[in-house]
Amino acid sequence: MQNPIKRYEVQHPILKNYIRFFWELRMDHAQLNHKLIPQRNINMRFNLSDTPHYVCRDGRENLLEDVYFPGLQNQFTNVHLKLNGNVNVIGVCFKPDGVYPFLKIPVSEFKNQILGAEEIGFKVARKINDRLKEADDITSKLKVLENELILLLDSSCLLPANFRLIFNALKQENSIQITDFCKQHNISLRQLERMYAKYVGLSASSYNTLNRFHNSVNQLLNSGYSKLSDLAYDNEYFDQMHFIKEFKRFTGNTPKTFVNQNNSILQIGKLT
Repeated sequence: MQNPIKRYEVQHPILKNYIRFFWELRMDHAQLNHKLIPQRNINMRFNLSDTPHYVCRDGRENLLEDVYFPGLQNQFTNVHLKLNGNVNVIGVCFKPDGVYPFLKIPVSEFKNQILGAEEIGFKVARKINDRLKEADDITSKLKVLENELILLLDSSCLLPANFRLIFNALKQENSIQITDFCKQHNISLRQLERMYAKYVGLSASSYNTLNRFHNSVNQLLNSGYSKLSDLAYDNEYFDQMHFIKEFKRFTGNTPKTFVNQNNSILQIGKLT
């Protein structure tokens, strides 16, 4: 399947601080059963069609709300998203620390869950979804979405000035011990983990492990690596076996099987 997901840049300069991009998935007569791979950031999805979205886990199907948030995971849980019919979805891909100022909920509460908007008290989501359905084209829809998101942004819940600096620094030093990093940057481990739980949703070490996996899988899907050993070393894994073990932790498969199955939204959308 070729990439049916279209990405759109964020236009509002303030929103660019919190949102990576918007995306759209439109398909007619689709029969999708997407494996949900752990993501390193929160996505908000708006179902604009009459086709219901189901999450399938342990042989059971649960109907999702029209606006929902696939939460963060620290390992593969064999959960699938099932859609049969005409698909029309708009998504908001937040930065890893970008969702809190809009929802004002510690992001750790989303861990290992798929939560509906009304389930978390995000009642304005229904109004936004209705307005998106009424908009004539994607340009109008994105304008509606940006206007609504700006209204939701709470200036009293903005990130601490030093957090993104710390977050970016730690992401660049993936191989460093967290305790050593805290000493170098004059921050206590407890304070660091509190900020990560609130703004990112995972511990600092779990996020860095997940981030490394995403970097490697993006290279695997987009760069055509011929040797897994090269991919492993480029992403600071100890060796090829370490890379494969961690890859299976997040996908349930080896890299070769994952690529051949091509059944995750991460693959068809190349959502880097």
